[in-house]
Amino acid sequence: MSIVRQLPQSIEAEETLLGMIIQDNKVLEESKKYITTPDMFYSNVNKRTYEIMLNLEKKSSSINPVTILAALTDNDKKIYEGLNGYFLTGLVDLSDMSYKVNDYSRIIAEKFLKRRLIKSTQLIEKTAYKNDKAFNDLVEDVSKISHEFQSVSMGQEFELDSLIKETETSIYESVNLIKYGFESLNKLAGGMTRGEITVIGGRPGHGKTTLVVNLCYNLLKQGLKVMMINREMSNKEMMKKLLVLSSKDMSYSAIRQGGRNMNEQTMTKLADAMQDMRQYKDQLFMFDKLFTLEDSHAVINRYKPDIILDDYIQLIRVNSKNDGRRFEIEEIMRSYKEVAKKHSCIPILVSQLNRNIEGRIDKVPKMSDLSEGGSIEQVAENIIFVYYDYKDNYENSELGPDRNQLVAAKVRYGTGGRITMGFDGNRCLFHENITVRTMPDKSIQVDVPETFSDKNIGKEILSVLND
Repeated sequence: MSIVRQLPQSIEAEETLLGMIIQDNKVLEESKKYITTPDMFYSNVNKRTYEIMLNLEKKSSSINPVTILAALTDNDKKIYEGLNGYFLTGLVDLSDMSYKVNDYSRIIAEKFLKRRLIKSTQLIEKTAYKNDKAFNDLVEDVSKISHEFQSVSMGQEFELDSLIKETETSIYESVNLIKYGFESLNKLAGGMTRGEITVIGGRPGHGKTTLVVNLCYNLLKQGLKVMMINREMSNKEMMKKLLVLSSKDMSYSAIRQGGRNMNEQTMTKLADAMQDMRQYKDQLFMFDKLFTLEDSHAVINRYKPDIILDDYIQLIRVNSKNDGRRFEIEEIMRSYKEVAKKHSCIPILVSQLNRNIEGRIDKVPKMSDLSEGGSIEQVAENIIFVYYDYKDNYENSELGPDRNQLVAAKVRYGTGGRITMGFDGNRCLFHENITVRTMPDKSIQVDVPETFSDKNIGKEILSVLND
């Protein structure tokens, strides 16, 4: 029995491009870099829609569902039954202006050229048995199509003038640079850059998740869109930590006891914190049931955050043919690097440390302590460790229980080194209201930061306290 194969095509790319043109008519001109004829569209309805758009452009008319419908002839209405108002308004819903027009135009062109190649090679097979000029002409045609296909599929647009303008904007407006929210850490590590990865590592109980909560809070204060992927903790527990942090003087242990065990003063503070956090309903997105790398990418593609906080990467399940966790971590880091560049965002990835550190006398983390960390060290631009000396040495700790250390082991734009910060785990708080000691550099004094007064949402958060 013969198998019927479908010709190469992407209806999704065609309809998305048409929707983008309706949303922004300037897109039509840009699409012509790859789409040289409406025949490149596989769907007859899409082809006819694009033709009408070209005609409207020639007349300097606006391109929208109303003008497209008005341009339909009686014959069009008979032949293209699917070309109606419902179809055209649906195109707008499919459009995605966050992606480049060239991406969709290139897909459509590639599929068209593949269809031409298939048709030409089939004709070559039929004419190969005949000794006539048609065969030679077809071979030459296939060669031309092949070169054209390579040009479309492999070529990427580059405009020096655009690059210079983008660079100028980056320099004067600092659009690519994002601060940690801690002045001492900014001085040490140089801040974070869009398209690059920051890794936070630490042993259990040393405060790495608390640091993540503080970073999330600080980034929300900057007006950024933050996505938290909670692989170890639930969203509810993470929200409790954010509420404690935003309240300034509640304790996490009290919150975990539940609403029935809290006094009236604490409940009033909690209500204020929840109201404050609702400010960020359009900025903060939290997920605790993303188990695979593919699940994570789907959600990231949907929300397109400025910052991704993933706690922690060793819990990500990877559908990979390679055996061994090391290869899976390589895939996770490579994938997150692609996400960072594609969406111009900053992934902040939390990583475990391997067990070798437990046998050392000096337990300050090093890059070699990262769990399956070879690829982490190579791909990440910044690697910051959290080291809570009191956790190891207790009463013998020189820093005591209210100090924690951040070790900038790898920084692309800063100096690196170690800083001491104020720490209160029960209040989910890192702070700079101390004299910060930087090693091996000289000590620096950091101004007291502005008070913590920012917040974000969570539906019916109060109910979680009584779960």
